[in-house]
Amino acid sequence: MPVSPPRTIFAASLVLPVSAPPITDGAFLVDRGRIAVVGTLSEVGRDNPGVEVRYFHRHTIIPGAVNTHAHLGFRQGDAPEGGSFSRWVKELVSRLPERDTWLAEAVRNSAREAIETGTTFITDSSPYGDCLPALAESRLAGIVFAEFFPFGFDTAEEAVDSFEETLFTLRKGLLSRVGVEVSVHAPYTVDPESSRLVARRARERGDRLSTHLSESPEEVEFVRGGSGGLESVFGVRSNWGGVGISPVRYAESVDLLWPGTIAAHLATGVSKEDIEVLVRTGAAVAHCPRSNQYLGCGISPVPEMLKRGVRVGMGTDGLWSSPSLNLFQETLFAVRLHGFDGETGLKLATLFGAQALGIEGETGSLEVGKWADFAVVESSPRSEEPEREVLEDAANDGVAATAISGKLVYDHVRT
Repeated sequence: MPVSPPRTIFAASLVLPVSAPPITDGAFLVDRGRIAVVGTLSEVGRDNPGVEVRYFHRHTIIPGAVNTHAHLGFRQGDAPEGGSFSRWVKELVSRLPERDTWLAEAVRNSAREAIETGTTFITDSSPYGDCLPALAESRLAGIVFAEFFPFGFDTAEEAVDSFEETLFTLRKGLLSRVGVEVSVHAPYTVDPESSRLVARRARERGDRLSTHLSESPEEVEFVRGGSGGLESVFGVRSNWGGVGISPVRYAESVDLLWPGTIAAHLATGVSKEDIEVLVRTGAAVAHCPRSNQYLGCGISPVPEMLKRGVRVGMGTDGLWSSPSLNLFQETLFAVRLHGFDGETGLKLATLFGAQALGIEGETGSLEVGKWADFAVVESSPRSEEPEREVLEDAANDGVAATAISGKLVYDHVRT
């Protein structure tokens, strides 16, 4: 696998930094994995004589995709039937015992697909972080959100103590750009007391927290009325529903929402009042429109969220609810669904995702000081909206190379 030397100039017919205007015959100098200079190739080459130049003719370089919500531990081809969320999740749970036999291979394949389609930073949500070993081997940068379930314990404190022991063990010996954080799985699987305690401890440590929220009609019915088909997903009766409020307001009431929270899906019954809760608490959102469609969960009001200043990034979910781990495909679907322009779409896939995760100082755009995380797309846009053309080309198998921390981890450029 090709590896770039400590200092390299990467250049292309077009560079789209996302945070700055497009650069024709653009380039950037990478020094020890980070971007040191951005400009035209003539400028960057003149000021750095003797540095190797990798020029991608008739290609466009864009920031690597930032996937804010994925499940790497599911394989292609045998997804439970969609259409009904409660039916789908119950079938998923019934098949979990067999998952151990193919988990590592599924994670490797999912990670490979993500890299080969231009993703450079990914977040995985998996039970107790069981996808971490395979993700750490993949060369992706990312976060594993270890999903917390409080089953089998007498008290919330015992459940949280046991979970945190697992969490802290997972954090030992991690690579520099791989982290492990907390996921409170969902309102119908984690009781209020346990949710509040694990969230409080995460917040005190300065950790992030991920949660599935307002994902389905069944979840809304569980929280509001105590029914809907999700009362005993794991064979344990969830008797804390029926509180008469929306899932978003419920999450706020148990202290799950703060600026370090990223709430996935928000597809069903999200009101203007719920959006105001997100604004007030500072929580971010992971938008997974293809999964929402497959599971019959509705359309997330993302345009309204963006207008109100809510941080929104894109997520693919997993291969049991989505056709691919190609985040640019997911984003193009969202662009068409919501009527976004190409610039907004490309930002949703990159910089907005980094902002949602609070890592915009490290990745998400091609700026001096950030990691050199980028995708090379076989695209020579000719319209007045180059971002839309490049997004479409990236979504249609046009990613020819992917670099993480300045190293080409995928290089399929035709020379």
